[in-house]
Amino acid sequence: MRYIRGAQKEVGLPEISRSYLQDQVYQLTRKRIEAHTYGPGHRLSEAGLAQELGVSRMPVRDALRRLQLEGLVEGGSGRGLVVAPISLAHARDVYRLRELLETVAVELAVDRATAEDLAKLKATVSAQEKAAASGAIGKVLRASMAFHDALYESAHSTILTLVLEQVWAHARRYRELTLGKLERRQLSTAEHRRLIVAIESHDAETASLVIKQHVAGALAVVAEQMFQVGRGKAPTNHRRRAAADEAVPQSLSGDG
Repeated sequence: MRYIRGAQKEVGLPEISRSYLQDQVYQLTRKRIEAHTYGPGHRLSEAGLAQELGVSRMPVRDALRRLQLEGLVEGGSGRGLVVAPISLAHARDVYRLRELLETVAVELAVDRATAEDLAKLKATVSAQEKAAASGAIGKVLRASMAFHDALYESAHSTILTLVLEQVWAHARRYRELTLGKLERRQLSTAEHRRLIVAIESHDAETASLVIKQHVAGALAVVAEQMFQVGRGKAPTNHRRRAAADEAVPQSLSGDG
């Protein structure tokens, strides 16, 4: 079996042995779904993906099975598996879960965050501000996600982080609809700053209020954007502008 440095770079992985190829194919395919490289309704065949990624069909079969269990892939009408659709109703469910889980996360962080956690949170929000100033959407998305990752780490709850990662597999499909707007990028950074102050001050009430406003504001922008492009349904050919910032390799062997 072959595996590709280009694809490892795409998913942010170091070079690994081929015994981990199945997980690598899964992560790469999931990231492409989240980024709309494979948009809603895109057909995903074992043979086609195996050829595209430069691997055998076995790791592809395993990846598609996992993605189907996560709800990112579903059975198509006589067409095998396809990327699951996104919709305003789906977004509302996803962001409601985000609000509930992230409220728990900030409340735990108020009690459990260490000095190191706070330093990391401050560093990530500073990086987010620099990314926002650059105007590069890909950098903004990564910097914002780094803040949320640091926030969850500061809660020191393994189970909560695992559940949130499953929710984010769906939430990331809506990210450019929110942070693609300059006003939202600026407000997001300000809200992250307010969260840090509340956590550092051990103010659980304010932290909970800020995170609820943060998630509700993001959902409001998603709703606005989706209605603009089609009465609550996202376009099937939507692709993140982040693709302009980092090229997506065409195979796992680096040949593409």
